[in-house]
Amino acid sequence: MSPSPKGVYIHIPFCKYICSYCDFNKFFIQRQPVDKYIDCLTCEINNMPNVKNIETIYIGGGTPSALNDEQLHRLLTALRKKIPHKLNEFTFEANPEDLTPSRVALIKQYGVDRVSMGVQTFNNELLKILGRGHVADDVDMAINNCKRFGIENINVDLMFSLPKQTMEDLYDSMKKIINYDISHVSCYSLILEQKTKLYNQVRDKKVILPSNEMEEKMYNQVITYLTKNGYNQYEISNFSKIGHESIHNSNYWRNMEYYGLGAGAHGYVEGIRYANQGALKFYIDSMIEHGHAVREKNKVTEKEQIEEEMFLGLRLLEGIDLIEFEKKYGRKIEEIFSAVMAKNLEEGYLEIVDNKLRLTKKGLFYGNEVFSEFLLD
Repeated sequence: MSPSPKGVYIHIPFCKYICSYCDFNKFFIQRQPVDKYIDCLTCEINNMPNVKNIETIYIGGGTPSALNDEQLHRLLTALRKKIPHKLNEFTFEANPEDLTPSRVALIKQYGVDRVSMGVQTFNNELLKILGRGHVADDVDMAINNCKRFGIENINVDLMFSLPKQTMEDLYDSMKKIINYDISHVSCYSLILEQKTKLYNQVRDKKVILPSNEMEEKMYNQVITYLTKNGYNQYEISNFSKIGHESIHNSNYWRNMEYYGLGAGAHGYVEGIRYANQGALKFYIDSMIEHGHAVREKNKVTEKEQIEEEMFLGLRLLEGIDLIEFEKKYGRKIEEIFSAVMAKNLEEGYLEIVDNKLRLTKKGLFYGNEVFSEFLLD
């Protein structure tokens, strides 16, 4: 029997506007059955069988801050009734323009101690291209309101390799973050996803993206600049002040188990990975008819566990402990992946330091290509 999950992820699939680059499971909030969705989510929360070991809650989306105060109050009340004990971390995702004093006071009242906001860039022209609903000044308001109500643990999402983005734009955004003294930065390259507005614009040559060389250059500048200014890069895309690493997300990368609640959410419990119904109607109907919304389940085999251990563990800059791996699986990594390891060590994408296998600085940008080689036939 696996230890009971330490984390809960809750998916709020509603947005007040749809960003041009986003392919997450989300719906434009107007005329959606939001109250019915909260009822179903409450039912799912109440059905969690074992919550005594829960240490982290993460409310993500979509846009959780798109809910109104009453809906948010109902959701948070149900959550804290089910999980009343003190948490190590309680994260709430929000758009900057939604973090008004009353909204921050409300989430703080229920124990939220970490806010993650999608800033993406401080260039208003680029924000418009991305279809964001905020301007740079809203970020200032949001950060001040969070700090005013005692939420000091703030993550800002930044993006690079955006259409028309220059190195100066990127530096300007990073400088602002340094000045705000933010505790955590998640910095991602724009990934062009099919079926998004931006994908169509790029395909039709209405929007031009920076080259691969420019993208790599920007990523390296992000690492250099943030590291120089007191941030520790602990994962491919994540940087934090010491002691402010995301506990919830780090547990994902350490392949630990968690509950996933809401439409399209994924969870991992007792060695089984599961996915909920993604479509709102199917999720709600399933919850009403069956008391759960699980669409599919997969018992994770040892082969899959080993694969996941590799491509999740290698995301962390500390890498994978070779001795711990052998204790866990009774086999050495070098035996299972001898050819792949030799190739990537020789090409300079991987290194072994203090008995840990990890990506090199050169390997960080090519992480996804390296991970794909650790799939077992």
